[in-house]
Amino acid sequence: MQNKKVFISLGVAIIVVGAAAFIAGSLLNQKVGPAGLNGQGGRVLNLVPAPELPTTEPEATGRFEERQDNVIVISTFSLRMGGGGVAADPVGRSASEDDLGPKVEILITSETAIYRDTTQFPSPSDSKVDQAIQQTAEEATLDDLGSSSIVTVWGRKSGDRIIAEVLFFFTPTSFGPAPE
Repeated sequence: MQNKKVFISLGVAIIVVGAAAFIAGSLLNQKVGPAGLNGQGGRVLNLVPAPELPTTEPEATGRFEERQDNVIVISTFSLRMGGGGVAADPVGRSASEDDLGPKVEILITSETAIYRDTTQFPSPSDSKVDQAIQQTAEEATLDDLGSSSIVTVWGRKSGDRIIAEVLFFFTPTSFGPAPE
């Protein structure tokens, strides 16, 4: 009788775990656009990169930590966070210390082009259809970087530093629907 209870309990546990895994997989496998931005209600926002930005892979992406004259330090995003793309965190979760990788120094020269993201996203009440959003950027300065800015840099590595050719940043609090 004891063996029968163990087998029944084990069978029920396997069914419950299997159902939970199926549901979790279904939720995690929602439709995601190229930029990884999932809109509300399953709507996909395909972000078309700003023409000012290079089409090559960036050297690094991470959270702005500090600035010392013309050198900034960022904490890169770990692979667990999603590889460090601009949309690495589409659900609005803030990066914890566990999500951050090593710190990287970025040297800003007089040749470095600095841009701030100015993209306006549609409000959730807009059309539920998949749509392309043109990313926009405007020239900025290092003084515009804030403590919560997410920085992406293109350039060349020189030792432990990156010499920036293009620096692009956005502030997550301003990353959202267009004001009505």
